[in-house]
Amino acid sequence: MQFAAAAYGWPLYIYRNPFTGLCRIGGDCCRSRTTDYDLVGGDQLNCHFGSILQTTGLQYRDFIHVSFHDKVYELPFLVALDHRKESVVVAVRGTMSLQDILTDLSAESEPLDLECEVQDCWAHKGISQAARYVYRRLINDGILSQAFSIAPEYRLVIVGHSLGAGAAALLSIMLRAAYPRVQCYAFSPPRGLLSKSLYEYSKTFIVSLVLGKDVIPRLSVANLEDLKRRILRVVAHCNKPKYKILLRGCWYELFGGHPEDLPTELDGGDLTQPLLGERSLLAHGSPAYSFSSDSPLESPTKYPPLYPPGRIIHLEEVGTSGRFSCYPAAQYSVKWSHESEFSKILIGPKMLTDHMPDILMRALDSVVSDRAACVSCPTQGGSSVYVA
Repeated sequence: MQFAAAAYGWPLYIYRNPFTGLCRIGGDCCRSRTTDYDLVGGDQLNCHFGSILQTTGLQYRDFIHVSFHDKVYELPFLVALDHRKESVVVAVRGTMSLQDILTDLSAESEPLDLECEVQDCWAHKGISQAARYVYRRLINDGILSQAFSIAPEYRLVIVGHSLGAGAAALLSIMLRAAYPRVQCYAFSPPRGLLSKSLYEYSKTFIVSLVLGKDVIPRLSVANLEDLKRRILRVVAHCNKPKYKILLRGCWYELFGGHPEDLPTELDGGDLTQPLLGERSLLAHGSPAYSFSSDSPLESPTKYPPLYPPGRIIHLEEVGTSGRFSCYPAAQYSVKWSHESEFSKILIGPKMLTDHMPDILMRALDSVVSDRAACVSCPTQGGSSVYVA
């Protein structure tokens, strides 16, 4: 995860270290030095690269290529040699600019031309275009060839977070024919990424990691339509004043709590019938609406069902420990999950914060430290670490 976080550069590093970050990377800022790596894009003050060094713990000589070039469908990325893991690491940056948001919003599906026997290869258009850009840079510019000429016995590892996770997953699929040992780790990837056949194909070499109720791994066009329909139905059949619902929702979003403590009374109407607004959409021939109250909506042909990449590891917070426990921070359960567990958007106070890379890194650090603490600390009343 440190490489995926390092790809964000100095903004994330300063955000994670607000008091000491500037001091730590200050020695690299405004310092002229001869670079042993390819640098593309704007890092005139070396602050981006200084934060990358601090986050990864690598040396200047370990980096092969660093790109901060950022346009629509063109993502920043870095290539480095991780001698501890004996890997050539490619890290793709996630969403951090308006150009990246436009790439995210290009949610139509487009076919992929791959050198494999998988049929019906479709993917998110914007992310597949971004992956193609990184692929061309790695292959046509000889970046990977240079890396493996230095360490031919190393394996190829591709990582990314959020948008970068989706691009990393598609990039690993594109490179697998040339590099059969490629492994991809996608942190908080978007759900609407791969067709069903590509999703099944990717399980052998891609691992995705999702934290809590993170909205992005549950986000797709079909799921957004389903969420809109469910909200419209509940609001239309609720006999409570709407301002009270809004105020309670804001309180829950800001301060948390239990949704069941805030009951919402319904009129008991038939929620399986289309609302007036839905009837008007149906009159215009919109195929995106279904009257089933417990199943996701059927997608138009332009938006076929898409799935997250690879096998999925789900981290869920299981509560905080007591004052005298060996686990002062939150504990997390870790388990393998099926993609169907992320087929609906969940509303909660952490649906956005669980997606932040610093929160995810903190959770991963907690899991690792808790597993180490289990060796020396006896369990107390169910406060053990749940790792599957």
